[in-house]
Amino acid sequence: MEDKNPKINDLSKYYKVQHLIRTGDHLGWKSSGIIGRLIRLKTGNTINHSSMAIRLNYEGLEKRRYDVGALNRGIEFHMLSRMLEKYNGKVWWYPLKDEYNELRSKIAMKAFEFIDTPYDYGNLFKNVLGRVSTNLAKLFCSEFYNLALWSAGIDTGWPVPGKAPTPADVHRMKIFKDKIQIL
Repeated sequence: MEDKNPKINDLSKYYKVQHLIRTGDHLGWKSSGIIGRLIRLKTGNTINHSSMAIRLNYEGLEKRRYDVGALNRGIEFHMLSRMLEKYNGKVWWYPLKDEYNELRSKIAMKAFEFIDTPYDYGNLFKNVLGRVSTNLAKLFCSEFYNLALWSAGIDTGWPVPGKAPTPADVHRMKIFKDKIQIL
């Protein structure tokens, strides 16, 4: 019989830092599912998915945080707390260093330009064999995150021009302060 009341995660860690999460910050996701485990097996990393935090400065929405990332339908925009409530795994917040604060609005504009870009399943699976070329017509998670920052003028330090980074690569970029587990 199907569970009609799925488990809702405890968001107390998230709510302690929610007010500090800003546009452009990285969210690193570690799924408990089989695909997540396979990605981590290949990359040797603690995370298997990357997305971007967004903070909107509109009346009534200042306290809310959102998530923009590549999911099965492409680049999508969601309320972060709702994503965390039902997520089966762990999540870390990687705050961008303060030197990028002036670029946060530009990061949001660039990220929103990619909304509805289809998901790049082909390159996701080709990553198993080696680095894949960035494809602007279709994007996977870490490819989107890196491209949005790069388009806003941030040198992420990604050393392989024209090739897409994996979540493990984003995790190692030197543009973040210390990560904090939020789920």
